[in-house]
Amino acid sequence: MDYNRLVQEERDVFLKNAEENRLPQDLERIKRAYEYAYKAHENQKRKNGEPYILHPIAVARIVNEEIGLGTNSIIASLLHDVVEDTSHTLDEIKELFGDDIAFLVGGLTKEKKEEYELSMQVDNIRKMLMTIQYDIRALLIKLADRLHNMRTLASMPLRKQMKITGETDFFFAPLANRLGLYRVKTELENLSFRFRSPEEYNKIRNILEGYAQDTELIRSRFVAPIEKLLKEQGIDAQVTQDIRSVYSIWKHMNQKQVPFRRLESIYVFNIVFEPNMGNSCAVSEKNQCLQIYSLLTDLYLEKVGSFHNYIDNPKANGYEALHCMFMTEHGTWAEVHIRSTRMETAAVRGCVVKRDKNVGIGGVGAWVEEFRGTLKDMVYRDNFGKDGFFLEGVKANLYSDDIRVFTPKGEQILLPNNASALDFAYAIHSEIGNQALFARVNGMLCSVKTVLKRGDRVEIGTSEDIMPHKDWLDAVVTYKAKSCIRSALRKQNISIIPSRYVFAKCCSPLPGDELLGFEAQDGSDKVYVHTRNCELAIQLSTEYGETIVDVDIEADERTYYPAIIHTFGVDRKGITFEISQVISEEWKMNINNMTVTTKDELFTCDIYLEVRSAQELNQMISRLESILGVEDVRRVFISPTA
Repeated sequence: MDYNRLVQEERDVFLKNAEENRLPQDLERIKRAYEYAYKAHENQKRKNGEPYILHPIAVARIVNEEIGLGTNSIIASLLHDVVEDTSHTLDEIKELFGDDIAFLVGGLTKEKKEEYELSMQVDNIRKMLMTIQYDIRALLIKLADRLHNMRTLASMPLRKQMKITGETDFFFAPLANRLGLYRVKTELENLSFRFRSPEEYNKIRNILEGYAQDTELIRSRFVAPIEKLLKEQGIDAQVTQDIRSVYSIWKHMNQKQVPFRRLESIYVFNIVFEPNMGNSCAVSEKNQCLQIYSLLTDLYLEKVGSFHNYIDNPKANGYEALHCMFMTEHGTWAEVHIRSTRMETAAVRGCVVKRDKNVGIGGVGAWVEEFRGTLKDMVYRDNFGKDGFFLEGVKANLYSDDIRVFTPKGEQILLPNNASALDFAYAIHSEIGNQALFARVNGMLCSVKTVLKRGDRVEIGTSEDIMPHKDWLDAVVTYKAKSCIRSALRKQNISIIPSRYVFAKCCSPLPGDELLGFEAQDGSDKVYVHTRNCELAIQLSTEYGETIVDVDIEADERTYYPAIIHTFGVDRKGITFEISQVISEEWKMNINNMTVTTKDELFTCDIYLEVRSAQELNQMISRLESILGVEDVRRVFISPTA
């Protein structure tokens, strides 16, 4: 390949796109930064053999074209690896390009130390988050850097791929989500899943491709009346269809423990309209969203409880829209999102977009300011590096959706999904949390460990005689609650050091699974083996990426591993005997335990058994699915001894 020509072509496309809406002097600064980066990386190659300069060009293009940052951010993107990977210094960059660009490059440069507080990866994540209290642009450039690295990950060895996908799953994709960069988040998740579990990825991708073909006519017949009605009403709107990503489908199948055929909302139908500007833009857009929603209810039957108003109550990342579900003529539910063009732009570019409401410092939303405050508290805590809970705090603040609950006086409290009444108590005040005795949720007396739902009204009863218990840590998800509980436990001299994980109990890996190993940290020769999708393995990849080893365990006729399968279907006489007969007699597998429950002519059966490989288990599951009356058979990824 003619790499010189490739570099020239990429440079020309980059500069042409950078010209748009930019002053000549700014474009000249960008060209000067490119020449500087080109010379600095002139003799460097990437793992795939390409000239290194192609990477900073790609990052700068993502920053400009996909995220939409300004001139200084583009320049910093071009220079982001110069200090880390060449002999050039920050002082040199400061002298040539100014304080602002030097600050951004400094925030993007990994620190090299002889000794790290936790690990090199964790310390560098902490450093990145520290920059947010001053400027969010460095994080956005780092996301662009990670996105391009993921797009070119195929050239990396497996060990490096697992380290990078672990960081992406645990930190970068959730960070993109929290900052409102939906497309970046989705692509990062999908790429990570593709490299981490290629067999599972390809399996679901093929299912989606078939589903897209099979449902094309159904979807067209659902959309056509909507487009016709919007046009008749004089509403300037586009109706698009977005199929959910492979990762999203896999995640929903695992969270709900259902096969693909039982999932809803494989497609999302987006109605994006150009608003008619009234006296108040925000009110006008909301009313127009409601008008379109009302028109849809005239066309189709709405699913009860499916309506969600994210305009009056935006998500934690600032996302606004109306969500609802309607029944198609074929009896399936179609998920519809209604939003204006402004809301659509904000959904794609997140915190980069100046919104009409909730605007904070420098045009950045109040939700970003709140995020800054939380992360600032995390990265500057005195106990960082002592307890090892930093990444847990990061995860709690980046992951999951959010819910709004209410105090008895009607004040709104934003909490992560799956938050408990105890999280609510600590969100009000640390002392209320520490002295929480009971909760009243919607007027009903219940435990402080009760998981809350969107819209709950919560009241906390307190007592001065109450002190936090160690098991409270398992009942909360927010960083503030966990931090306050640990602080209180330390004062009570209660040990809160996490116990060491042991092989196989968190994800029950089998030979034939896509596996990942970690070298022990105690100097022994042990390797802790996990499935690649194991949540703990993803966290360990983020914290201890340098200990990853490639694991390929071959099945052994004499070695058995614990596994669990769950079956469900229509009850009939002898069906569970037939299931056990297939396992014991046809497949010669040992059943350790079998629990059966029947209700309303349906049965569920959980079987604890021993198998030699994932392939053997999957083949047996296929055989069980052929039994008359069996509706669903699946592997449960929880060890019976966990």
